[in-house]
Amino acid sequence: MNTNGSPDGLPPFLEARRAALSYDLGWRGGNFAPWRDRLLGAWRATLPPVGIVDAKEDGGVLRLTHATGAKVRGIVTIPPGPGPHPVALLFHEHGGTFDIGWEKLHDHPASLDTRAALYGGRPVAQAFHECGIATLTCDAPCFGARQCGGYEGQQAFAANALALGWSLAGITASESVGLVNWLSADPRFGRIGVFGFSMGGHAAWTAAALSPMIRAAASVGWLACRSDLMAPGQPLLVGHSAWHFLLPGLSHRADFPDLAGLAADRPLFFRSGRNDRHMPEASVAKAWAHLGAVASAAGGPPPDTAFHEHGHTCPPEVIDAAVGFLVGHLA
Repeated sequence: MNTNGSPDGLPPFLEARRAALSYDLGWRGGNFAPWRDRLLGAWRATLPPVGIVDAKEDGGVLRLTHATGAKVRGIVTIPPGPGPHPVALLFHEHGGTFDIGWEKLHDHPASLDTRAALYGGRPVAQAFHECGIATLTCDAPCFGARQCGGYEGQQAFAANALALGWSLAGITASESVGLVNWLSADPRFGRIGVFGFSMGGHAAWTAAALSPMIRAAASVGWLACRSDLMAPGQPLLVGHSAWHFLLPGLSHRADFPDLAGLAADRPLFFRSGRNDRHMPEASVAKAWAHLGAVASAAGGPPPDTAFHEHGHTCPPEVIDAAVGFLVGHLA
């Protein structure tokens, strides 16, 4: 990466900045509401326009146009029986597989290998369906019908979005809020929750942080402290997929658990693997402790946090626990 520092680290001048980050918008105690409003206002100011300007649904296949002009494909599942049904907005993982998106979380032939590797073969959407929870799953930017050329296309997309005043992470966040707004306006649906693993786990707590209409959130395998994730050998140094987690103008002002803490007045569920190569256990525990302090000040319930004994995966028992958590808060 550089010739002036360790091969897997930052150049000394950037390493010094990493170590000195003060996060001026981060949680430091006090009154939750004014802090939330200040950080939320700064975050929203970085986002592209939010909203759904057109939506067509046919046989559970949803085609949306966002206020940005982005056209997105999604899948709606609705359990039997009278509504309105509680609904979970599902966010798929990255996984290095760009040719599929929403399929990753459904019982679809294209996701067979992905589900076997990451979810113990379990289709996440089906797990929710079996418990009476409707779901909406869409392709994330650069995936499925929105794929743009693998890792190289992903970084080009991110760089060009930044050049035009937006960001890849900001586009994902604004689309998530738009989807929540769309669900809240549809009479078929009741209380809204979110679920995701890995990149989807980041998207899940992001959506909850930005939208008070989300009643509860479940995130697996993506919350730790930024400085630790930028230490030598850690994932954000690689670039490429790190763009999904970088918010220009904000990333240096608030840490990941600060951002997640905007949702700390509501029920939150977090799981992470003790052997997760992307999320160091000590950093995850530190992030959860920070989040717990925010929740206490916000008057929210203590976040439901626990480690599982696996790596960067979302095993069936974690899926079941997440579904049970959301059922308990959405039903």
